[in-house]
Amino acid sequence: MTDPAVCPDPPERMCPSTPAANATVFLGMITPAGRVAYVTPATPAEVALAAAGDADTPVESRYRLAGPCVTSSCGFWTGDHCGLGARLAASYQEAVGPTEVELPKCAIRRTCRWFAEQGPAACPACSHVVTDTR
Repeated sequence: MTDPAVCPDPPERMCPSTPAANATVFLGMITPAGRVAYVTPATPAEVALAAAGDADTPVESRYRLAGPCVTSSCGFWTGDHCGLGARLAASYQEAVGPTEVELPKCAIRRTCRWFAEQGPAACPACSHVVTDTR
């Protein structure tokens, strides 16, 4: 039996596509081509939110934000994993086939829910996601 004092708790899983209201990390900016230009090292979400100002477009359509995965409080939660991360990774692999890609520099990969569940297949798909807060 393993001593619980020796085994640290697993890291809190982060959602790489969090609405601004739940965001704790600024992941990057959405480019005109609709891809994420990642920011490293980790930057507090407050920095991006303060710079966002009061524009007519939602901050989520301009910035990618991350925050704690809310599991069962999220519409994408299946009961045991993130359905969105699984769907994105599968559709990306279906579109481009099994190919080795260079992973983008990501500030949350160590704790990312999608990466933890889908592995490196989640990363190329992730860079195409724009959070929809409607």
